[in-house]
Amino acid sequence: MNVRTLILTAPLAVVLACGGSTSSGTGSAALDAAVPSFAALALDQVDADTTPPAAALLETASASLTADMAGPGGGCHPHLFMREREVVERVNRHIYKVLRHVERVIASMPATSTETSKSWTRTEAGVDVTFTVKLVGSSVYSWELAAGPTGTTPLPVVMSGEIDRNGYTGEHEGKGTMKVDFALLHAAFPQEKAASGTFEVRFDVSAAGRKIAVQGTDVTWDLDAGKFDGGMIPPGLSQPRSGEYVFYRVAGKGGSLKIKDEMVFLCGMDPRITNPDLLPADARMVSRWYSAADGKVHGRSDGLISGGQLVAPVARIVGVTCHNAAAERHMPTEGYWMMKAEDASGATLTGASAGTMMDTTATPCDAAFGDVPLLADSSKDFTGWPTSYFEDPPFPFPGM
Repeated sequence: MNVRTLILTAPLAVVLACGGSTSSGTGSAALDAAVPSFAALALDQVDADTTPPAAALLETASASLTADMAGPGGGCHPHLFMREREVVERVNRHIYKVLRHVERVIASMPATSTETSKSWTRTEAGVDVTFTVKLVGSSVYSWELAAGPTGTTPLPVVMSGEIDRNGYTGEHEGKGTMKVDFALLHAAFPQEKAASGTFEVRFDVSAAGRKIAVQGTDVTWDLDAGKFDGGMIPPGLSQPRSGEYVFYRVAGKGGSLKIKDEMVFLCGMDPRITNPDLLPADARMVSRWYSAADGKVHGRSDGLISGGQLVAPVARIVGVTCHNAAAERHMPTEGYWMMKAEDASGATLTGASAGTMMDTTATPCDAAFGDVPLLADSSKDFTGWPTSYFEDPPFPFPGM
């Protein structure tokens, strides 16, 4: 029989795009080159990631849950690459909730402009918005976006950040940090459905690659009531959740993504894994990909679920999905997959794989990623889980 699997993807992160040849320093052009934009601050796992989301997705709450169909016999298909794509899209969308207000206000003439600072202001529908970029060091620029009901003094700071452009020549290239307060954003713009929580972002981006670390703390992610019967969102899915992510991509070589999340699963592979109360579980994921000699991009995603809904003797759920893409930043095609439940000793309690589902078209996993977890036992389970999902270094990929 087919079993419906629901997964709540939580948070994930940010990157700077490259372009132009403006150097750092004083003057209007240098200040403009240091201003953030969504095309610059979006995780570009695939080409479409730098395209701004439609306004409807931002103001009416877009999908936070994905319904996946499990294979015959009630085995839970991991679809790990699909799920990490949801994390990337979701983080990008929440970043755009902030940066679209930056882009709108700087589309007008600056209210003030000097050799070392520019400020823009905008008032619309009873909301005052200001954005300021300022040279605060020899090549370091600060950002500040403030917004609130017209007449509020001082305006609450919704987003702040800093970018160091020393040694970077393209527009928006550099390394630095950005912080977002979603509660203040929501207070200024109630249509923004992320009503609480914070993002801390660390980035280092140039034409050669992108490294973005994102920490989301107690974020109330917007949910889509249309995904649920009767338009009712289960209480367990609307509570604040935290997550940590590191995205890393080296142009022409490969990349990786680390994810640590609180996710909600409905899985019918075993009655001990059912989740009628929609309790969140601790989910970890590591994805890696590289440009192979055959010209394609080979990848693999490993996942581990523990806590939350799992009832003894089930201690964890282990998953793996291997995937290939025609080229860098192209959507991949899934190949071999496996998901299983294990007890504390590592013994398999139940599970399924492409092999047991008679999927003769499943592409085998690339040996460059190491041992592939076995359905029958834990002797080849992935064990290289990071100690941190927010700090450096990024997870290594073959040929890194």
